[in-house]
Amino acid sequence: MSEKQVTTLDNIPASVYNNHMTNIYSVNEAAQKLGLDPSQVRRLLKKGKIEGKKLGRDWVVLSLDYKRRRKPKRSEK
Repeated sequence: MSEKQVTTLDNIPASVYNNHMTNIYSVNEAAQKLGLDPSQVRRLLKKGKIEGKKLGRDWVVLSLDYKRRRKPKRSEK
């Protein structure tokens, strides 16, 4: 039987960790700052469009360097 590997901040390479130590965001924080839904942020992380690392089952966003390709929908009143 193989053991399940748990990813922690200790498992992130030092170069990534040191360069982004002050810019670590949760998915919810990143979503709020980018004006996106948290599910959209997770999808962008999986696709590699936003830089991040998966820690266990959760994502950590390392960079908010993302620009929307289309304008947000306006709500009709």
